[in-house]
Amino acid sequence: MTNEERVEERLVHAHERGYYDKVMSRIKEMKKLNPKMNKYELYDIVCDEMKEEWLKESKNGITEHAPN
Repeated sequence: MTNEERVEERLVHAHERGYYDKVMSRIKEMKKLNPKMNKYELYDIVCDEMKEEWLKESKNGITEHAPN
């Protein structure tokens, strides 16, 4: 699997679970703070952060969008 395919898959999962917009906002922030960071590493870090947040929220029963 290529880096592009991996990132695309993670973004699709984020969209399905309802946190895609949070991922994209955080990526924009991180790019400003770390403009030289590898973009694939950036997407991995942000997707991991947002997934953890989503998991915590879903365990507490406060998700706005349930996964398929």
